[in-house]
Amino acid sequence: MEEIANLGSVRSKCNTVVSYLLKNPEAKTQYGENLTDEVVRQVTSEAIGNCSRYSLGSREFDYVRFQEQYGELNRAILRDGFTAEGGELRRGLPHEVDLPTADDEVHKLLKEFGFTTALGHLDQGISSHARGDYASANAMFRSCLESLLDEAARKLARGSSVPESHADRRQWLASQSFFDVGLNEWDPVNRSKGFVEALYRRLCPEGSHPGLSDEDDSTFRLHLVLLNARVFLRRLRRMLP
Repeated sequence: MEEIANLGSVRSKCNTVVSYLLKNPEAKTQYGENLTDEVVRQVTSEAIGNCSRYSLGSREFDYVRFQEQYGELNRAILRDGFTAEGGELRRGLPHEVDLPTADDEVHKLLKEFGFTTALGHLDQGISSHARGDYASANAMFRSCLESLLDEAARKLARGSSVPESHADRRQWLASQSFFDVGLNEWDPVNRSKGFVEALYRRLCPEGSHPGLSDEDDSTFRLHLVLLNARVFLRRLRRMLP
Protein backbone atom coordinates (compact mmCIF):
# COMPACT_ATOMS: atom_id res chain seq x y z
CA MET A 1 0.00 0.00 0.00
CA GLU A 2 2.90 2.35 0.70
CA GLU A 3 4.06 1.90 -2.90
CA ILE A 4 0.56 2.55 -4.28
CA ALA A 5 -0.12 5.77 -2.36
CA ASN A 6 3.18 7.54 -1.84
CA LEU A 7 2.54 11.00 -3.31
CA GLY A 8 0.23 13.95 -2.76
CA SER A 9 -2.31 14.89 -0.13
CA VAL A 10 -4.32 12.49 2.02
CA ARG A 11 -7.31 12.82 -0.34
CA SER A 12 -5.08 12.16 -3.35
CA LYS A 13 -3.64 9.06 -1.69
CA CYS A 14 -7.13 7.82 -0.84
CA ASN A 15 -8.27 8.27 -4.45
CA THR A 16 -5.17 6.40 -5.66
CA VAL A 17 -5.88 3.49 -3.32
CA VAL A 18 -9.55 3.34 -4.36
CA SER A 19 -8.61 3.41 -8.05
CA TYR A 20 -6.09 0.62 -7.53
CA LEU A 21 -8.53 -1.59 -5.62
CA LEU A 22 -11.25 -1.13 -8.25
CA LYS A 23 -8.84 -2.14 -11.01
CA ASN A 24 -7.38 -5.03 -8.99
CA PRO A 25 -10.27 -6.68 -7.08
CA GLU A 26 -8.27 -9.91 -6.64
CA ALA A 27 -5.15 -8.24 -5.20
CA LYS A 28 -3.78 -10.02 -2.11
CA THR A 29 -2.02 -8.87 1.04
CA GLN A 30 1.38 -10.28 1.97
CA TYR A 31 -0.54 -12.86 4.04
CA GLY A 32 -2.66 -14.01 1.09
CA GLU A 33 -5.88 -12.25 2.10
CA ASN A 34 -7.98 -10.20 -0.30
CA LEU A 35 -6.61 -6.65 -0.13
CA THR A 36 -9.98 -4.88 -0.57
CA ASP A 37 -11.57 -6.98 2.17
CA GLU A 38 -8.67 -6.23 4.48
CA VAL A 39 -8.91 -2.47 3.87
CA VAL A 40 -12.65 -2.57 4.68
CA ARG A 41 -12.00 -4.61 7.82
CA GLN A 42 -9.30 -2.21 9.00
CA VAL A 43 -11.41 0.90 8.38
CA THR A 44 -14.47 -0.63 10.05
CA SER A 45 -12.48 -1.95 13.01
CA GLU A 46 -11.02 1.50 13.65
CA ALA A 47 -14.48 3.08 13.48
CA ILE A 48 -15.86 0.43 15.86
CA GLY A 49 -12.99 1.13 18.26
CA ASN A 50 -13.76 4.85 18.19
CA CYS A 51 -17.36 4.09 19.18
CA SER A 52 -16.51 1.77 22.06
CA ARG A 53 -15.95 2.29 25.78
CA TYR A 54 -13.29 0.25 27.55
CA SER A 55 -13.38 -0.63 31.23
CA LEU A 56 -11.50 -3.28 33.25
CA GLY A 57 -10.55 -5.28 30.19
CA SER A 58 -14.05 -5.25 28.67
CA ARG A 59 -15.42 -3.30 25.72
CA GLU A 60 -18.90 -1.88 25.27
CA PHE A 61 -19.76 -0.98 21.67
CA ASP A 62 -22.23 1.85 21.02
CA TYR A 63 -23.90 0.90 17.72
CA VAL A 64 -26.17 3.96 17.73
CA ARG A 65 -23.11 6.19 17.96
CA PHE A 66 -21.49 4.22 15.13
CA GLN A 67 -24.58 4.74 12.94
CA GLU A 68 -24.51 8.47 13.63
CA GLN A 69 -20.77 9.10 13.49
CA TYR A 70 -20.01 6.75 10.58
CA GLY A 71 -23.31 6.85 8.72
CA GLU A 72 -21.88 6.50 5.21
CA LEU A 73 -19.62 3.60 6.21
CA ASN A 74 -22.48 1.84 7.99
CA ARG A 75 -24.80 2.19 5.00
CA ALA A 76 -22.06 1.01 2.64
CA ILE A 77 -21.43 -2.24 4.52
CA LEU A 78 -25.18 -2.81 4.90
CA ARG A 79 -25.63 -2.54 1.12
CA ASP A 80 -23.06 -5.32 0.68
CA GLY A 81 -24.87 -7.55 3.17
CA PHE A 82 -22.67 -6.94 6.23
CA THR A 83 -23.28 -5.35 9.62
CA ALA A 84 -21.17 -3.89 12.43
CA GLU A 85 -23.87 -4.47 15.03
CA GLY A 86 -22.36 -6.32 17.97
CA GLY A 87 -19.00 -4.60 17.62
CA GLU A 88 -17.50 -6.61 14.77
CA LEU A 89 -17.83 -6.77 11.01
CA ARG A 90 -19.89 -9.82 10.11
CA ARG A 91 -22.25 -11.00 7.41
CA GLY A 92 -25.87 -10.02 7.80
CA LEU A 93 -26.86 -12.41 5.02
CA PRO A 94 -25.66 -15.89 3.99
CA HIS A 95 -22.45 -16.04 1.98
CA GLU A 96 -24.36 -17.59 -0.96
CA VAL A 97 -26.37 -14.40 -1.48
CA ASP A 98 -23.16 -12.47 -2.36
CA LEU A 99 -24.74 -9.05 -2.84
CA PRO A 100 -21.63 -7.31 -4.27
CA THR A 101 -21.54 -9.87 -7.09
CA ALA A 102 -25.30 -9.50 -7.64
CA ASP A 103 -24.89 -5.72 -7.83
CA ASP A 104 -22.07 -6.05 -10.38
CA GLU A 105 -24.02 -8.53 -12.50
CA VAL A 106 -27.21 -6.44 -12.49
CA HIS A 107 -25.27 -3.36 -13.62
CA LYS A 108 -23.52 -5.38 -16.33
CA LEU A 109 -26.75 -6.88 -17.69
CA LEU A 110 -28.65 -3.58 -17.60
CA LYS A 111 -25.90 -2.03 -19.72
CA GLU A 112 -25.79 -5.08 -22.00
CA PHE A 113 -29.52 -4.80 -22.75
CA GLY A 114 -29.42 -1.02 -22.99
CA PHE A 115 -31.89 -0.56 -20.12
CA THR A 116 -30.61 2.92 -19.36
CA THR A 117 -33.72 4.09 -17.49
CA ALA A 118 -33.69 1.16 -15.08
CA LEU A 119 -29.93 1.62 -14.61
CA GLY A 120 -30.40 5.31 -13.85
CA HIS A 121 -33.09 4.58 -11.26
CA LEU A 122 -30.87 1.98 -9.58
CA ASP A 123 -27.84 4.28 -9.41
CA GLN A 124 -29.95 7.19 -8.13
CA GLY A 125 -31.48 4.91 -5.51
CA ILE A 126 -28.07 3.72 -4.32
CA SER A 127 -26.81 7.32 -4.16
CA SER A 128 -29.87 8.35 -2.13
CA HIS A 129 -29.37 5.38 0.18
CA ALA A 130 -25.72 6.37 0.69
CA ARG A 131 -26.87 9.86 1.76
CA GLY A 132 -29.50 8.44 4.11
CA ASP A 133 -32.35 9.83 1.96
CA TYR A 134 -34.45 6.68 2.29
CA ALA A 135 -37.78 7.94 0.93
CA SER A 136 -36.10 8.95 -2.34
CA ALA A 137 -34.11 5.70 -2.43
CA ASN A 138 -37.21 3.56 -1.98
CA ALA A 139 -39.02 5.29 -4.85
CA MET A 140 -36.02 4.74 -7.13
CA PHE A 141 -35.71 1.05 -6.20
CA ARG A 142 -39.32 0.38 -7.14
CA SER A 143 -39.00 2.45 -10.33
CA CYS A 144 -35.89 0.43 -11.26
CA LEU A 145 -37.73 -2.88 -11.09
CA GLU A 146 -40.79 -1.42 -12.81
CA SER A 147 -38.69 -0.02 -15.66
CA LEU A 148 -36.70 -3.26 -15.96
CA LEU A 149 -39.87 -5.31 -16.52
CA ASP A 150 -41.33 -2.69 -18.89
CA GLU A 151 -38.20 -2.80 -21.03
CA ALA A 152 -38.06 -6.60 -20.83
CA ALA A 153 -41.58 -6.70 -22.28
CA ARG A 154 -40.52 -4.47 -25.17
CA LYS A 155 -37.49 -6.67 -25.84
CA LEU A 156 -39.60 -9.83 -25.91
CA ALA A 157 -42.26 -8.17 -28.09
CA ARG A 158 -39.59 -7.62 -30.80
CA GLY A 159 -41.22 -4.52 -32.21
CA SER A 160 -44.84 -5.49 -31.56
CA SER A 161 -46.96 -3.35 -29.28
CA VAL A 162 -47.22 -4.04 -25.56
CA PRO A 163 -49.88 -2.82 -23.08
CA GLU A 164 -49.68 0.74 -21.83
CA SER A 165 -49.88 0.29 -18.06
CA HIS A 166 -47.17 -1.24 -15.89
CA ALA A 167 -49.60 -3.78 -14.42
CA ASP A 168 -50.84 -4.89 -17.84
CA ARG A 169 -47.27 -5.26 -19.07
CA ARG A 170 -46.58 -7.62 -16.19
CA GLN A 171 -49.70 -9.54 -17.19
CA TRP A 172 -48.36 -9.68 -20.74
CA LEU A 173 -45.00 -10.97 -19.51
CA ALA A 174 -46.84 -13.70 -17.64
CA SER A 175 -48.62 -14.68 -20.86
CA GLN A 176 -45.18 -15.11 -22.47
CA SER A 177 -44.13 -17.48 -19.64
CA PHE A 178 -41.64 -14.92 -18.34
CA PHE A 179 -42.94 -15.53 -14.83
CA ASP A 180 -42.95 -19.07 -13.48
CA VAL A 181 -46.47 -20.11 -12.51
CA GLY A 182 -45.15 -23.33 -10.99
CA LEU A 183 -43.07 -21.31 -8.54
CA ASN A 184 -46.06 -19.10 -7.67
CA GLU A 185 -44.45 -16.07 -9.29
CA TRP A 186 -47.77 -15.43 -11.02
CA ASP A 187 -51.32 -16.53 -10.25
CA PRO A 188 -53.27 -16.82 -13.53
CA VAL A 189 -56.62 -16.64 -11.68
CA ASN A 190 -55.85 -13.79 -9.25
CA ARG A 191 -52.60 -12.07 -10.11
CA SER A 192 -52.59 -10.13 -6.83
CA LYS A 193 -51.77 -13.41 -5.07
CA GLY A 194 -48.60 -14.10 -7.06
CA PHE A 195 -45.06 -13.37 -5.87
CA VAL A 196 -44.35 -10.63 -8.42
CA GLU A 197 -47.33 -8.52 -7.39
CA ALA A 198 -46.57 -9.15 -3.71
CA LEU A 199 -43.02 -7.96 -4.37
CA TYR A 200 -44.38 -4.68 -5.76
CA ARG A 201 -46.60 -4.21 -2.72
CA ARG A 202 -43.66 -4.82 -0.39
CA LEU A 203 -41.40 -2.39 -2.23
CA CYS A 204 -43.92 0.41 -1.91
CA PRO A 205 -46.72 -0.31 0.57
CA GLU A 206 -47.88 3.32 0.30
CA GLY A 207 -47.71 3.62 -3.49
CA SER A 208 -44.99 4.88 -5.79
CA HIS A 209 -43.95 7.68 -3.40
CA PRO A 210 -43.78 6.13 0.09
CA GLY A 211 -43.34 8.03 3.29
CA LEU A 212 -40.31 8.03 5.52
CA SER A 213 -38.38 4.80 5.95
CA ASP A 214 -35.55 3.66 8.15
CA GLU A 215 -32.12 2.33 7.28
CA ASP A 216 -32.95 -1.35 7.69
CA ASP A 217 -36.14 -1.18 5.64
CA SER A 218 -34.55 0.77 2.77
CA THR A 219 -31.56 -1.60 2.70
CA PHE A 220 -33.93 -4.56 2.59
CA ARG A 221 -35.74 -3.04 -0.40
CA LEU A 222 -32.43 -2.57 -2.21
CA HIS A 223 -31.51 -6.20 -1.57
CA LEU A 224 -34.91 -7.33 -2.85
CA VAL A 225 -34.47 -5.36 -6.06
CA LEU A 226 -30.90 -6.56 -6.70
CA LEU A 227 -31.65 -10.25 -6.16
CA ASN A 228 -34.88 -10.26 -8.17
CA ALA A 229 -33.46 -8.08 -10.94
CA ARG A 230 -30.62 -10.56 -11.37
CA VAL A 231 -33.10 -13.44 -11.72
CA PHE A 232 -35.25 -11.57 -14.25
CA LEU A 233 -32.29 -10.32 -16.31
CA ARG A 234 -30.76 -13.79 -16.48
CA ARG A 235 -34.13 -15.16 -17.57
CA LEU A 236 -34.50 -12.51 -20.27
CA ARG A 237 -31.07 -13.38 -21.65
CA ARG A 238 -32.07 -17.03 -21.91
CA MET A 239 -35.35 -16.20 -23.69
CA LEU A 240 -33.88 -13.84 -26.29
CA PRO A 241 -32.28 -15.36 -29.43
